Amino acid sequence: MITKSPTKIVPPPEPSPLLDAVTTLTTVLEAENKALRQSDFGASGALADAKRLAIVSLESLTHHQPPSPRLMPEALHRRLDSAIEQNRLLLRRSIDTQQRVIATILQAIDPEPLDGHYPGHNGAESSHRNTA
Repeated sequence: MITKSPTKIVPPPEPSPLLDAVTTLTTVLEAENKALRQSDFGASGALADAKRLAIVSLESLTHHQPPSPRLMPEALHRRLDSAIEQNRLLLRRSIDTQQRVIATILQAIDPEPLDGHYPGHNGAESSHRNTA
């Protein structure tokens, strides 16, 4: 006769606010990265509040002490690190792109190079005298 050993029921893991916060931040960063890769600045901007909230949530949980690596699965830790690094690079690229666009628009509006002087009233140059 074959006897079956009793099935051991493993309870589901306890919900972890830290894991939830890390997962949320990672997901938001990945969504923002996707939008930035596509130069969809509207979509990336729409994620700003969610990103800020996810960061604040994570910071509130790690305010007194950084999380122990044992509390976070290695795969999730790598995923978060990757998302953060990609986000940094993509944001830098997006800022550079937007600065070039702004410079192009300014050049189209006034093709004369800026000389650093601002006109006074009625477009006349202001005096450079020191006043007391």
